[in-house]
Amino acid sequence: MIIAEKKATIKSLVYASIGFALLFGIFIAFTNGIWYALIAGPITGALWGLMMYLFVNARKVKEQTILEGVEASEVIYSGGANHLKNAEAVGGTLYLLSDRLAFKSHQVNIQNHTLAIKINNIQDIIFYSTLGLIPNGLKIILKDAAEEKFVVNYRDIWKKNIQILIDQSNSQIA
Repeated sequence: MIIAEKKATIKSLVYASIGFALLFGIFIAFTNGIWYALIAGPITGALWGLMMYLFVNARKVKEQTILEGVEASEVIYSGGANHLKNAEAVGGTLYLLSDRLAFKSHQVNIQNHTLAIKINNIQDIIFYSTLGLIPNGLKIILKDAAEEKFVVNYRDIWKKNIQILIDQSNSQIA
C-alpha cells in the first residue's frame, strides 16, 4: 500500500470511528445515561477504529486479494476498495492493469468474487457520493449499459488513469 493510500485509509477510519462513537454514544445515552455514554462512546469508537485498522492491514487479507498470474510490474494503480454488489459492499482490492480493471475480494465477505472489466468495454466513469454524502464513489458504465460501483480512495486518480487507458484503446482502434 502506498503512503498516500495508507494516509487516506487512516483518515477514513478516523472519520468512521468518530461516527461510530457518536452513534453508539447516543444509543448508550438512552439506555444507560449520559455520563456512561460520555465514557463508553469514545472508548468503543477508538477500539472499533483500531480493530478496523488492524483488519485492513492484516497480512492474511492482503494475501487473499492478490491477483494470481499478475506481476507487480503489470499493475498501473491499485488500492483497497468496496465493490457494491447487490446489497453488500464487498471489500477487497481494485487493480488497474493495461488491459483491464480487476477487483478481488477478501474472504470476510458474503459474496466473495473476482471481477474483470476490459478497458475497451468501459463507456464512461462517473463520480458519485456514497450514501449521498461521502464523495468516494466511482461508477463504471459499460458499453452494454451495465454499471459497476466501487468505493475507493483518490477516485480522481482512478478516473484519470482509467481514462488515459480508454483514450489509448480508442486511438488504437481508430
